[in-house]
Amino acid sequence: MTSKVTFEDIGAGRVRIEGRLEFDSVMEALGTSQHLFAELHAIQLDLSGVKAIDSAGLALLIEWISRAQRGKCHLTFRNLPAQAMAMARISDVEKMLPLAS
Repeated sequence: MTSKVTFEDIGAGRVRIEGRLEFDSVMEALGTSQHLFAELHAIQLDLSGVKAIDSAGLALLIEWISRAQRGKCHLTFRNLPAQAMAMARISDVEKMLPLAS
């Protein structure tokens, strides 16, 4: 069963993500998010609506960073779940995450 992930445009390049960024949903989320990196020059992804995230979800965040860099798009994450921060620390990728202040 796929867990639906939604993207809500809240204006000025800010997008709120809701759902679960887990193994069964990240491919759909990646596909749905493709247009963001083609259309915007600066994106702030608000993850306050993310209910759960696993290692596949963390890999998705890193993929989004890569896509943003390739597209010369400034990307920041806001309200990164504690789960994601813990995995990023353990995986030694915490410094890669562009967190909004």
